[in-house]
This record gives sequence, C-alpha cells and structure tokens, in this order.
Amino acid sequence: MTQFRTGALIALAVLVAISVMPAMAQVEDEVKILAGEDEKPVTDAKHVPEVFDIGIAGEVFFRIRAEAAGFSAAERARIVNTRIVYAISYAPIDPVSVVIEPVRGKPTIYVGNVRLVTVYPSDVAATGATSMEQLANLWGASVAASLERLAPWQRMLEE
Repeated sequence: MTQFRTGALIALAVLVAISVMPAMAQVEDEVKILAGEDEKPVTDAKHVPEVFDIGIAGEVFFRIRAEAAGFSAAERARIVNTRIVYAISYAPIDPVSVVIEPVRGKPTIYVGNVRLVTVYPSDVAATGATSMEQLANLWGASVAASLERLAPWQRMLEE
C-alpha cells in the first residue's frame, strides 16, 4: 500500500508539473462556487486570525495567509473550504483528479472540474515561495495526498 501511495504521489507530481504548462484553457464543464465579488461569504468574527488552515476532518491541505482578487484571507478560506466539501461530496475524485490549469495567467488548482483555489503573487509573498507555479505545485500535491486519505472512493476500497 505504501508503494502504491508513493507511486501515486510521484505520478501526481509529474501530472501537476505537466498541467502547469502555458495552456490557456480552463477545465471543461468547470464548477464555480462563490466565484464573484457579489458572492462573498460573511466573515464578521471578532478575532480574525492571520493564517487560515484549509482542509476538513482534521486534515490540513494548505494554509491561506494573504488577501487576493478583492477577497480577504478569511473570505478566501471560507470559499475554498466550501469548495473542498463540494468536491468531496459531488465531484468525481480519483488519484489524478487534482490538476493545475492557468486562469487569467495564474495557476489554479482544480479537484475534478471544481475550481478550488487560484494562487496569486500575494500568496507567494506571504509564504516565501519562489513563484506562483511552485506554490501551486506544493498546494496541489498536498491536496492530492490529503484527498487520497479522505475521499470516499479510497475508504470504499479499504473496506
């Protein structure tokens, strides 16, 4: 099982690296959830942390530390967490369902046809990464590894 996971992660890293190529097409039949400024979630907490863990069931996929595209870090975190729940609930997820495609020139992580998150220069600055592509590859690999442990198809295979 460990060899399978290691092999799957290596294959995923290769696929993620290939998918960051400068193709300009977005994922076909893309599902967009909370994608516009008019759909901002309410984030009126008394204390707003500086770093937001993205994930579910105690599994941290990655962290959002910066605002981008007119959304605060808190708004982005709520949106991305909503998208993860949707993807696990409804999107076809398998070991290679996490891909990175450019959207308006920025690497965007998809789970199946669900747009999860776009990496912006502010994310790079906040994390100390060297480029948007590098950070997208790191986040994408982490999402894939986490989904492998959480996705319903994986749990069904183990039963």
